[in-house]
Amino acid sequence: MNNMENKHHANDTKKMTYSSILVALLVVVSFLSNFPLFSMVSLAVAPIIIVLIHEKGGKAYTIMAFFVTAVLLSMFMNPIYGLTLTILNFCVGLGLIFMLEKKASPLVNFLVLMVSVAVGYMLMTYIDIKIIMNTSIVDFITLLLEEMKLAMVEGTKIYEDLGMDMTSFKANDMFSAMTVKSILTLIPTLIVFYAIMAATFIYKVSETVFRRMGIQVEPFPKFDQIKSNMFLVILTLSLSMIGVLGTQVGIGGAEGIMLLGNNLFIFVGIIGGLSLISYYMKTKLKYPVVVRAIMIFLILSSNLISIVVVAGILDSAFDFRTLTTNGLYQILKSKIKKTK
Repeated sequence: MNNMENKHHANDTKKMTYSSILVALLVVVSFLSNFPLFSMVSLAVAPIIIVLIHEKGGKAYTIMAFFVTAVLLSMFMNPIYGLTLTILNFCVGLGLIFMLEKKASPLVNFLVLMVSVAVGYMLMTYIDIKIIMNTSIVDFITLLLEEMKLAMVEGTKIYEDLGMDMTSFKANDMFSAMTVKSILTLIPTLIVFYAIMAATFIYKVSETVFRRMGIQVEPFPKFDQIKSNMFLVILTLSLSMIGVLGTQVGIGGAEGIMLLGNNLFIFVGIIGGLSLISYYMKTKLKYPVVVRAIMIFLILSSNLISIVVVAGILDSAFDFRTLTTNGLYQILKSKIKKTK
């Protein structure tokens, strides 16, 4: 009995030691987010450390790590900012823990990670604005907009004093026409697209780190193997339609939902279309990576982008590359073979 108790005590001590070291490392990495060059690195590395705390110590030590990290960060920086930074890191960390435990598909992993980033940043921003700045989101945006317009006016004067003609500078017209309402309409799109970029970066970094540590994660697909998911196409289109209906009825914030739906629909189509083009350039034309990258850049900067969107949406249904077995192209092909 004493032997069992000693083993249990030794195991608890080992967990506590590992967790303490990892929490100390988490605090240091989180603190690096104060420096612009290290903010994205901190966002990627901190959640990985949280996953390791969960792996080594379990749920109890992960919960304890949250409170200890929040307290320690609050000692070295603004207490509220320390708390919100901890919330952000642990939100993303929970997304990574989901990836490891549920063994879901790369798409589901990515969506969960994206939502984790978005939720973490919205909580962090809301608390910072409401508590640290003691103002409302609308007042904060109003102040930000005034500062931006003032900076644009001052910058224009400097260039005009240097003899440059700024009348044809379109950015002036854009900033002059910008209102608080237009920025509020843009916020959902900005949040989601930031979450997409951050989730992609975090997924790739965590996949590399976990693989070297012997932890299995569903790999992020190569670019030419990405197919626009039909569920995402329908979801984004539905989101846009809900926004349109809400705008017609006069629901507040509906314009932002409509814009988000439109932009996501186009984005999903572009990714699928470019992936399809990249696949055929690689497999059929045998173009090297550099040539494919240049071609994709030229397509993005041309008027062909609408054709790319259509190609991506069609591929989501027909699956021309036969990446799955349930695409319409495969089903129709098998039906035709059976009739012969």
